[in-house]
Amino acid sequence: MAQHALKVVAGGALIFVALIVIFHSNKSILFPSYATETDSVLGKRPFMVYDATLYKNKPDLSKYGINPLNILYVARFYEKGEPSEQMPTRSRVKKIAQEAATKGDMVVIDIEHWPAKGDEAVVADSVRKYTQLAKWMHEFQPKLRIGFYALPPIQDYYRAISGQGSKEYSAWQKDNDRLINIAEAVDALFPSAYTFYANRQDWKRYAIEQIREARRFGKPVYVFLWPQYHESNRLYGETYLSPEYWGLELETAREYADGVVIWGGWSKDGPAKWDDQASWWQETKAFMARLANQ
Repeated sequence: MAQHALKVVAGGALIFVALIVIFHSNKSILFPSYATETDSVLGKRPFMVYDATLYKNKPDLSKYGINPLNILYVARFYEKGEPSEQMPTRSRVKKIAQEAATKGDMVVIDIEHWPAKGDEAVVADSVRKYTQLAKWMHEFQPKLRIGFYALPPIQDYYRAISGQGSKEYSAWQKDNDRLINIAEAVDALFPSAYTFYANRQDWKRYAIEQIREARRFGKPVYVFLWPQYHESNRLYGETYLSPEYWGLELETAREYADGVVIWGGWSKDGPAKWDDQASWWQETKAFMARLANQ
């Protein structure tokens, strides 16, 4: 019996070692499985609501429990005339990191033009740049939590709703697997679930899959929402969602993510004026009240 037990232990050790080897040689096959409940739902961390809106004359939203979030847009990283296809300079990143640390402990970097899908060599170069940028930010400000807007996973409406196991969905996952080094370099993931169409159930499927896919990388997930239709919608573009639609989006984020980032307040004419009576804001306050009472 003792000899048999030793063989079992030894065999288990060999399997464990083999799994470690497999993990390092092909990390994509050992991602955590999909979560149907989030850590916030399970009580391990509070659900966070962040404000990244650009409205002018906006009041202090922190009294409602909504925390400001610093977004570093691509223009911040380059001097006028510098090619944004290249890495920003190390000195520029150091300055930005130092400034960001004075405005909070978390920052989202919005660089969307480095290709994240397509040619393998091009994507690999983009991953290298995203990863290096995150590492520099951490080097200069170790306490600063870093994430990238909408990456990973890749923002892809139709492949996300095509259904798990479908050819399109699997291809989307494979594209996302190539971004694992980015996920490992950041502290949180910020998938985007903006509203492209009026079909609420399709939007919910899209948002859930974006969040679930982000969860495969094992980091906190804060989903970006926008209380207006995406500008690409020719019929509804930049029209505000109904309170019911917006409430559905907030509650979906509450159920599946660790937090939500509310963006908006910008149009082709620049920052919009804050409207304290806007229906989306009234629904947001109601949502915050429900959170406070849970």
